[in-house]
Amino acid sequence: MKKYILAGCLVFWWAKIFAIVTISINTPKSLLDTSITQLTISDVQELLKQACYCNVEINNESAELQIQLPDIALNTVCKPNKFQQAAKTPYFPYPEHDFKWTTSKESDKTIYTLEAGCWQGVSFGLYALLQEQMGFRFYHPREMIVPALKENNLPQFEVFEGNALFDKKGFHLHTQHPLELTEQLHDGTIPNALADIKEYLNWLVRNGQTYFEFCLLESIDRKVWNEHAKAIVDYGHQRGLIMGIDLSLHMIQQKSFQLYKTPPKSFRDKKKQIEKNLAWLLEGGWDILNVEFATAEFVGGNRKKKELLRLHMIDWLQQNSHAKLMGRKHVVKDENERMAKETLQMDSVQSALDKQRGILIHTVMFYDMTEPQAPVYENQNLQHMYELLLQEKEVRETWYYPESAYWITFDNSIPLLLLPYLNARLSDIDTCIKHQIPGHITFSSGWEWSYWLFDWSIARWSWQYKTNGFAHQRSPIDAIELLFGNTDIAVLMQKQLNLQQEILKNKNLIQWLTAMTVTDEMPFGLSQNYEPRPPYFYKDIANNISLAQIDTLRKNTLSLLQEFAEKTLLLCNKMKTENAVLNSSIIQEWIDGLQVTGYRAQHRYHTLSYLLNRREADINKEKFNNGSQLDEAQNIRNKAQQIVLQRELRYRYSAELLGRKRYSHTAYHYGYLFPVSNLHFWNREEQQALRNKWNFGFMSIWDVFRIVGLKN
Repeated sequence: MKKYILAGCLVFWWAKIFAIVTISINTPKSLLDTSITQLTISDVQELLKQACYCNVEINNESAELQIQLPDIALNTVCKPNKFQQAAKTPYFPYPEHDFKWTTSKESDKTIYTLEAGCWQGVSFGLYALLQEQMGFRFYHPREMIVPALKENNLPQFEVFEGNALFDKKGFHLHTQHPLELTEQLHDGTIPNALADIKEYLNWLVRNGQTYFEFCLLESIDRKVWNEHAKAIVDYGHQRGLIMGIDLSLHMIQQKSFQLYKTPPKSFRDKKKQIEKNLAWLLEGGWDILNVEFATAEFVGGNRKKKELLRLHMIDWLQQNSHAKLMGRKHVVKDENERMAKETLQMDSVQSALDKQRGILIHTVMFYDMTEPQAPVYENQNLQHMYELLLQEKEVRETWYYPESAYWITFDNSIPLLLLPYLNARLSDIDTCIKHQIPGHITFSSGWEWSYWLFDWSIARWSWQYKTNGFAHQRSPIDAIELLFGNTDIAVLMQKQLNLQQEILKNKNLIQWLTAMTVTDEMPFGLSQNYEPRPPYFYKDIANNISLAQIDTLRKNTLSLLQEFAEKTLLLCNKMKTENAVLNSSIIQEWIDGLQVTGYRAQHRYHTLSYLLNRREADINKEKFNNGSQLDEAQNIRNKAQQIVLQRELRYRYSAELLGRKRYSHTAYHYGYLFPVSNLHFWNREEQQALRNKWNFGFMSIWDVFRIVGLKN
């Protein structure tokens, strides 16, 4: 009994010796009178209290740990940042926000002193001190890691500094799809709607981001939505964010908000509708309008009239608002658009006005813009977007606009945890840095099934941190190392990434793991190649291919599916062994996503084997009796289903919101993880093989007419 009492005394003595009694955030009144810094100081104060279980006070000169903030007068005119200073074209301003910390000792006190020229730099500097030096991890809007902060584990540095690699850095939430915040952004009457949005905006600022944007849909209630929008924008501005909104000139698909509706009486009537809608929208205080000028993807035409409307919008905005017009360039090449082509010629006045708009250069999925193979949207690669990026940056303010997920039958709707996103996004960030691209806005499509890892990594890569003059090395798995150090888990995740990079991307096995979507299965030559597509349609595999082609698929595709599945699941088992000690819910989430990805390869192996065997029997006019392959596919699907059911219990937002049928403001009346909830695409593929049915309407969960805008 005595030894337990002694041990308890030693623990108490150790805790007392190394405990921090008081932390003080020393701030001039001017920072408390400015919302950008006041909200951050208040937040950091509460976070530090959670970490040290001690008093965290304001302006207590006797505290053991002093966090000293600079005095920035309320009437300070913040100097333009380096990107604005270097700009040769019209530029939307954002203040200088680099920062530097230095450490000093004064008797028994440790003092961290911040240097920053503007309020945003103070805010980002405080959060970076917490995340990059003190052990906080702001990895998800609803979850974070709070360290046990003691005197003996305070950060040891002489100088810690942060340099922004982009001016505009942030995220576009693609709320044309039913994501975590889609409903809250479109309806302020939903319980906790504004609180949920603020939670995400806080995550952006904690990770050093400057920009927020989402897709506005036409299904809002215009009578009340603008009041909700103003509350969102006001809070974003209070936190120092540029607030953007994505809408369309006249896009009919996926319920996009339209600046004019058909049929306008005349070209003049179009302008009036546009002006009226712009005036209404800008009551909310938006800074950036990201406007889609196409009617739909792959649809061009009416280019001259659209350009006249765009010039009119630029002129109107300059006279009536501070807001800037932006527009995105899709990955579809001009020659692949479905409507007539027109060449544009502008006079000098129009050309000067046109430079006022900015452009976002968009790329898709887990491909980067310089790699030689990216078989998406009827392209061989995306290098034409890279060339356009370099061209446009000389003409107008240019931001890069890549994806961290692609919901429709590619990744998190299967679900596949595709780690090569990490390689691609870091590669593109390095390319943008090389060419001094000022903006990097990530197109985000959901955070579950570990897709938060990609967004968090991208956010951190938008800064270059240095400690004592040495740059923090950025790598595809540095966020994993930040969470778990240089451990076996990090090594195993790197091996999983290397495996996927080599087999899924370089050998293009991804073309077999994605599910067929409507555009793949359309009849009469209407199909379009959005995603990596197998060399044969499944209908042709089942009914038309030759014995030689069957043999090739068995030797190449089936063997590769088997190899990928075996290696993936073997690494998952090793990760489970490591996690038996660490017992981390984060690692378990990675294991779940990777294990389901391995099962997906096994499932495709068996459904494809079934089709090949049946086709071979048909050619040889033999009796076919190979239902065991589909039985095995079903068994694998059932294993994956158990993982899905367990993961749904751990979703950060309710499974009813994310994974069930429900009303949605989008064209999809279910959550974005509804196809995952019952592994819909896996089951559909089994039934297609069994019944030899290959039309796009078979077991479809898509309301195609609603999606393309022909039905409300």
